[in-house]
Amino acid sequence: AVVLVVALFVASHFPLATLYFVLFLGAVGGARRGWRTALLLSFGLSAVFLLAAERFTSILGGDFPWVVSLPPARLAVMAALIAGGGLIGYVAQRERRYLVQRYEFESVAILLRLDTRWEEVWIRWLEEMCRRFRTRRCLFAQRDAETDRVVVWQLTAENSPDSYREEERPPRDAGTFLVNGNDTSFLVNGLRGHGEVKPVARQGLSEHPATPPDLPPRLLEEFRPRSLLSVGFPLAGIWSGRLWLMDARSNSFTLNQFDALQQLLNSLSPILANLLTVRRLIAQAVDAEREHIVRDLHDGVAQTVASVEMQLGVFRRLALSNPEKLGVELEQLHRVVQAEKEELRRYLRALKPVRVAPAELGNWIFAHCLQFQQETGIQVYVQVERVGATLPEGVCREVFLILREALHNVHKHAQAKHVLVKLRQDEGYLRLLVDDDGQGFPFTGTYSQHALEEQGLGPVSICERVRALGGTLTIDSTPNSGASLRVDIPLS
Repeated sequence: AVVLVVALFVASHFPLATLYFVLFLGAVGGARRGWRTALLLSFGLSAVFLLAAERFTSILGGDFPWVVSLPPARLAVMAALIAGGGLIGYVAQRERRYLVQRYEFESVAILLRLDTRWEEVWIRWLEEMCRRFRTRRCLFAQRDAETDRVVVWQLTAENSPDSYREEERPPRDAGTFLVNGNDTSFLVNGLRGHGEVKPVARQGLSEHPATPPDLPPRLLEEFRPRSLLSVGFPLAGIWSGRLWLMDARSNSFTLNQFDALQQLLNSLSPILANLLTVRRLIAQAVDAEREHIVRDLHDGVAQTVASVEMQLGVFRRLALSNPEKLGVELEQLHRVVQAEKEELRRYLRALKPVRVAPAELGNWIFAHCLQFQQETGIQVYVQVERVGATLPEGVCREVFLILREALHNVHKHAQAKHVLVKLRQDEGYLRLLVDDDGQGFPFTGTYSQHALEEQGLGPVSICERVRALGGTLTIDSTPNSGASLRVDIPLS
């Protein structure tokens, strides 16, 4: 303002300085109070400038041809100044509104980050929806494209133990919670009295959306809301998501809330789609791991228990006919059960979560090799170099799990007496070597990971871990003379 006042007195073109002054205050007024304030400021300043124009002319002694005595000319100048100030105030108001809205969208979107438990993500987001739209209940529904089931997250704005709930509904409930994938949004007030229903057809995947459907009777019967606001939105191009707000604290929802909810969900659709994709991938990984556990237990413990059960039936008959042979058979069965017990312990240890920091990777390897040597009697020679402190913890964990699986395979299949384990970091690679003097693999020569996978050879789980790290696996085998397993993991 000081700079503009100085310019007002020293500028060679008085109207230009006046315009700057009016536009500046118009922008400030529009950003702070809205375009009406900008218009009033422009009107007041223009009137002051025009009334004082002759006074400024006499003080500065300049020639200002814009100062004329004709009232129409003065009115035209005044109108131009008022219009300019009002327009710049309107632009400033819209810009401020856009920035505020963008900040609000970002503040809601940040609640959907995966920095805590999955349940906490949905709780804090649904709580924010209840707070922002002043509603007592919030419900988010999404259809799983693979299982066709409907997943429903709901939260009641009350401090009770069961205020949050997540559940899966059968495919038939898609019509209830998703309105059969329709892109219609609803604004409903007074449902328990004289209902005022305002369905609004949004432009969705088609240019001419169908006639808005009625509210799902089953939803009204189950939740019995007084007022309701619902917006559907697409996930991955399909109208498979819908947010329901029920029971406004003011007893009714407004069109402003309706527009705000639509804009918010439009901006959050990509984030929600990514979040639900992560959920689906996690569910797939959990199912795959469960399958793996079931398969391993079936092929291991379950088979052994079934065998023990059959042998106990034989021993019952031997107890009557040949008691001496029974002792020998029981001793053999005891060895089988003991071996299976050790295998089960190893399997349970493998299921425990492992976190390996770069500084601790060498200690983990030494400790596991020592335990392996004590349990199996196989001599293990370890050479481990210190790895970089910036090595990702996930890479360290996977390298340790690869080593653990490789040693287990040596004990189970190789019948080796000595094993060499080497780990070093050089030339942007982390290199692991496991070399044994056992029976080797049922092939001769050096095989790359691609060749192993093509011919169905080699350890499958190690191949999968190495591929996930972007590394390479090489196996050199000589039957009855041992084998070496080499893993090279790029660190760039």
